[in-house]
Amino acid sequence: MKVAAVIYDMGEAPRVDALLAALAERLRRDGYALAGAVQHNTDEAGRPCADMRIEDLSTGRLMDISNPKTAGTGCRLDATALEDVAGIVAGGLDGAVDLVILNRFGKQEISGNGFRAMMESAVAREIPLLTVLNGVHRPAWDGFASGMATTLPPDATAIERWCRSVLPVRSVAGT
Repeated sequence: MKVAAVIYDMGEAPRVDALLAALAERLRRDGYALAGAVQHNTDEAGRPCADMRIEDLSTGRLMDISNPKTAGTGCRLDATALEDVAGIVAGGLDGAVDLVILNRFGKQEISGNGFRAMMESAVAREIPLLTVLNGVHRPAWDGFASGMATTLPPDATAIERWCRSVLPVRSVAGT
């Protein structure tokens, strides 16, 4: 099973999201077919929280998954929007795919929602899968992965090294 999870600590999610987005960009530039999603957080001056957008890696389409902060509430995930986005993103598995990158194994996936079905489908099809999770979700991840996944630190070099080890060999442009 070619599955890896980047385990991060509280407060590191935005940095890890940026690492995954940059990695996806490099891999696409090198000719790899990707499916899945990465998260882009957009901070605007004067706003109490970032907008969360998911990029469909097979199409480049950006979709909003956040509920705006209102009086008495914090910034939060729009679970309905996430389910809609997950359904759209899952269509990326219909073609040839070298790697699936999914931006989270979180509360939604733990409960069987979000990108859970796409993760299961990638594993069943033997497509390499990379995801990330907050360390507090490690027990649920270990149950999902049955101890057969590689764990990675939130380090760009380590993450890319793992990806390159499971991807087919491609000549890089200019080499």
